[in-house]
Formats: sequence, C-alpha cells, structure tokens
Amino acid sequence: MPKFHKQNLLASPKQLETPGVGNELLDPVINPLKTLLSWKAPSRPYRKKNRSYYTTVAILLILVSVIVFLMGERLLIGALFALGFLIYVLNFTPPEELDYKISNQGITIGDHFYHWAELDSFWVSEKEGFKLLNIPTRFRFPAMLIIPLGSLDLEEVKRIVVRFLPFHEIAPRSLMERWSEGLQKRFPLETPHS
Repeated sequence: MPKFHKQNLLASPKQLETPGVGNELLDPVINPLKTLLSWKAPSRPYRKKNRSYYTTVAILLILVSVIVFLMGERLLIGALFALGFLIYVLNFTPPEELDYKISNQGITIGDHFYHWAELDSFWVSEKEGFKLLNIPTRFRFPAMLIIPLGSLDLEEVKRIVVRFLPFHEIAPRSLMERWSEGLQKRFPLETPHS
C-alpha cells in the first residue's frame, strides 16, 4: 500500500508545480483569457423556402405513407408525419441570433463553451449562401460544431483557428454525405432559385 506524506497533501499548488512543464499556459498572469474574434450570426443557415419546396415534401410524404400503409406499418406513418412536421418547422421558423467568440482558450457559442482540447480539426464550407466553420468534436453529442461566419473575413478566421486546430483543405465527407449530396443534385426538392 502506498504511503502518503502529510506535507505533500497540504502543499500549496505553487509548491507542487514543476518549472518548465507547461505551467505557463495555466498561469493567468502569463496567458490571460483573450478574445480573438467575436460576432453575431444566426444559429443555423436559413433561407426562406418557396411554395414548391413544401409541395414536393408533402407529395413525397403522402406517397411514402401510402406505401407504408399498404405494408401494414401504421406506427411508421406517425413517425413519417412527425418528420414532415419537423421539416416544416425548421424551414418555416427563422433561427435565433447567437453570439460567437473565439478566444485563446476555446470557442463560445451562445451559452456553451468548447475548450480547444475538446475539438479535433476544422474546415470551411458553404451552404445556402452561408460561409460555415465546421469543427468535429471529441464528444458523441454534439459530434460537430457548424458555425455560421456571417460577414467575417474567411482568411482571418482561418489564420486565427489554425493556431489551435489542424486545417483540412478538402472537407472530409462520409459515404452518406456524398450520397445525400448526389440525391439533392439529381432530385431537388424545390425549383432552383435565381
């Protein structure tokens, strides 16, 4: 059984520190919390959908529900209509405006803070005319932070974040993402907007 010495248990944190082992990163005098970039943007990419989008979704929902009804899966019909309602609400209701901050300690999104050690890497993408900062996390939920950049300069954001996380020139995409993008190109849910 290991022996514990009373003087080690009662020692102050300054006495237990070993010089030159990265303690300067934790010292607030040497490395104070510093906000590097802050902005306001919607919580998710949003573009008001036109009537053809809702009509196409409703027709697809009804066709799939008829097929499921003929198969005898009545409970699945309820789940399909719940999914249709979720699609309607997310596309009809505009997102709330959030405060975003990038500091030398991590990223703050609204009331949530993510330390750099909890984040993996990053890349930049575009969706519905919005520039997005994509950051996978080391958590199961949320597995990915998708941050709208608003009117920020993309090069400045890259220059700041690359100091803390590795950058992907080409965004890593799973097989399911590639498949869904191909389906969206071949079978759009709304007529292309001008």
